[in-house]
Amino acid sequence: MYRQKPGTLTKPCSTARTFGMYDPDADILAKLVAEHVCDGLVLTDPEGKILWINPAFERLCGYELHEIIGKRPGEVLQGNDTSPHSRARLAEAIATQTRCRVDIVNYDKAGSAYISEIHLGPIFDDDGQLTHFVAVQRDVTRERALAQESIDYKTYQRALDQQAIISATDARGRITYVNSKFSSISGYTSEELIGQNHRIVNSGRHNPSFFRDMWQSIRAGQTWHGEICNITKGGDLYWVDTNIVPVHGAGGEIVRYVSTRYEVTKRKAVEDELRRIAETDDLTGLANRARFAKDLAQRITLSGQEPTDQGGLLIMFDLDHFKELNDTLGHHCGDQLLQEIGQRLMDFTGPNRVVARLGGDEFAAFIPAEAYQNAPEEYLRSLHAFTSKAVSLSDTIYLPSFSMGVTLYPQDAQTVEGLLINADVALYEAKHNGRNQWCIFDQSVRGKLICRNHLKAILADALDNDRFQIALQPFCKFETGAHSGFEVLVRLDDEGSPVAPDLFIPLAEELGFISRIGRVVMQKAMAARQAMVQAGLRPGKFAINVSAPELREPCFALEVQELLAQHDIPPTELVIEITETALIGRSTQTVASTLQQLHESGVGLALDDFGTGFSSLSHLRDFHVDKIKIDKSFVHDLEEDASDRALVDGLISLARRLGIEVVAEGVETTAQRDYLRSFGCDYLQGFIHSRPLTVKAADGQGCDDLSSGK
Repeated sequence: MYRQKPGTLTKPCSTARTFGMYDPDADILAKLVAEHVCDGLVLTDPEGKILWINPAFERLCGYELHEIIGKRPGEVLQGNDTSPHSRARLAEAIATQTRCRVDIVNYDKAGSAYISEIHLGPIFDDDGQLTHFVAVQRDVTRERALAQESIDYKTYQRALDQQAIISATDARGRITYVNSKFSSISGYTSEELIGQNHRIVNSGRHNPSFFRDMWQSIRAGQTWHGEICNITKGGDLYWVDTNIVPVHGAGGEIVRYVSTRYEVTKRKAVEDELRRIAETDDLTGLANRARFAKDLAQRITLSGQEPTDQGGLLIMFDLDHFKELNDTLGHHCGDQLLQEIGQRLMDFTGPNRVVARLGGDEFAAFIPAEAYQNAPEEYLRSLHAFTSKAVSLSDTIYLPSFSMGVTLYPQDAQTVEGLLINADVALYEAKHNGRNQWCIFDQSVRGKLICRNHLKAILADALDNDRFQIALQPFCKFETGAHSGFEVLVRLDDEGSPVAPDLFIPLAEELGFISRIGRVVMQKAMAARQAMVQAGLRPGKFAINVSAPELREPCFALEVQELLAQHDIPPTELVIEITETALIGRSTQTVASTLQQLHESGVGLALDDFGTGFSSLSHLRDFHVDKIKIDKSFVHDLEEDASDRALVDGLISLARRLGIEVVAEGVETTAQRDYLRSFGCDYLQGFIHSRPLTVKAADGQGCDDLSSGK
């Protein structure tokens, strides 16, 4: 008989025939058991070679006995994904003739992998000799997968509970479940939350339409995603990134809603700070242009939803002469003024207003109609007076002035873009009309803007296509009437019609075109003079107007000297005419250096429009002025105005004592000429002597005079 050692198996009767033993009843019973058990059975010899398998094993691996008999199971069943650890455990059990249980990845005949749970045991005879190994194998692939899914689910659930705020409600929105994270962040226990709806954590930060749209989506069976600001039991706000999923019943109806939320309070705080930085003017703390446009758009949207809303005023403010302030007192004073003006606007406009610094010295505000109560002019007058009060800037008392452009919503426009354009148009008109005032938009103002834009296009085209021309207005000596030279004037035509310099020169200065125009005039003037000389004429001095931006260019003096050399013109035959405004500001040193270089090279300097600007007698001394030109506004009323006569007489007397020659502009009548001659004026320029001439006319009409030098 076979006997069983502790931890071993005796040889089963089902294999008795193999070893010459025969027990018919036992054999039949063993065969029935082997054929009907669900687990696969494998019997090997002591060396591990297969002797017998049952039908369940055949079904498991797909092999029949005759295909694998005499082979070791590992040779047939194991593959690339079989764990070396599992193989080692089986090998150790065989070597030590002990039992083991192991999960191992096997491969069936078709090459498909499956997880097999193996129970391996040795079989000994009565003498204790190893005769066989028997292995019971079961396919546990699905069991292990389900077990792993359970582990994964529990792990995910724990992780989700630690990170996500989860709740469920019934179809009416009453809370039926909350996880621990919901309770910990809201400050409410689950008992306090169950049966409530989510209004218990509503912060009131969202418009009613926000939740109305949310419910409309989820009731339609759609998943909703958004960010919600909630409030804790203790009153603290917190933000959650929220997904709400409708759950449908067997009949397709919505039976509950499940929401998953993640707290994003810190992220929102960072975003809000970045947004604040991006939408706030650093200097004044006011909203910037982008924020102003967004707030104004929101105001317009809300206004459209409120039938009783009466609209309001959009006002654009521009500080007058702000650049001069920066140039004279420094940018730190300019910054201080901007901060003060921003605060004044906030103080005056009060609540429910939108105030912004659009950039530079420009501000804007939207004032709701209830603030001015159908009296916009009175409101604007008070606002202008309040913001124009004196301010102390670095021990200097400064009196700011403003230009304001105003447009009405919704009468003038119903969009942000339209309102901003209208206000900008009105602002330009206020500045054009003399500054320190306001202008309310109307269609006539728009028409002026259209003209301005047309003129802007003309200027750009003239620069690109060399359409600027020059005219020459002669001036002569008072004593002899002899020709002395020409003032060079710039001319521009628009499709054959002349454009007044008083129109296009200020716009060119505003647009930054004036330096380019100045170069064109300088080149054409020198070329014209060279041609006159080559024709045998004696044109005299050429006086050319130069703008302040040109004088601020460090290379201007060198460029003038190079042009003179190119056209064989002695520097003493050129006179640079400038206005007194070019001699003030923070660029005075640069201008002074440029004028000094020109003076040293022999170029003359004339101070134009003398007496009409920021007059200072020190200019006559400090900038080597050779001539002053008395403005035609003084000349015009010499016959009727004794004060003008006294002023002109005094200016001429002062200039004579300083060794400075005087040119009178705009002389049109014999009476004006006689007064100026009696005062001792040196040069005459005006219609009484000659109107401005084209270059060709100057070559011809004045040929005799120019050739004789009289």
